[in-house]
Amino acid sequence: MSTSTKRIAAAAALFAAFAAPQAQAALGDTLVATGGHVIIRFEGSDAGYDSLISVNGGAQIFANHSTAAGTTLDLGSFAAGTQLDIVLHVVTTGEAFHTGSGTGNADSLAHANVIYNHQETGRTWIGFEDIRGGGDRDYNDHQFSFTNVQTAVPEPGTSALMLAGLVGVGAVARRSTTARY
Repeated sequence: MSTSTKRIAAAAALFAAFAAPQAQAALGDTLVATGGHVIIRFEGSDAGYDSLISVNGGAQIFANHSTAAGTTLDLGSFAAGTQLDIVLHVVTTGEAFHTGSGTGNADSLAHANVIYNHQETGRTWIGFEDIRGGGDRDYNDHQFSFTNVQTAVPEPGTSALMLAGLVGVGAVARRSTTARY
């Protein structure tokens, strides 16, 4: 294998590594449906307060202290790109916390941590913090996961890595064509 072929193969492998879906954890991500039925699954709770969640203003579901982990619910079919507003309703305090940047929350803080393409389940995983001001920031007070849901915008770090990979592939390809002449 020639040196230029090895470089192209190495650059292609680098690009493939960055282009593959990665588990991403991000505080304050906005979620959208990817199309089709959205299934939600209760994953558990480690909270002192009682809470429920709702999706896009629907019924409040999954009482954190009385729902069995693994319980699923089909939320119905959503068109690709439909934004999902997931709200944690803290019964004990009367607070409500939305996913996203925190602009919809009384304390203006993000209260949901999102892991897209969770390494163990392959689903989008969300953990809420249920105390105004951020609480202990462990994001395990109300946990659930979705199928057919992703973050609305890729994280800047992921986009930068993909761009770097493309630039590298282009540079290697250009170098190999220049070397022929």
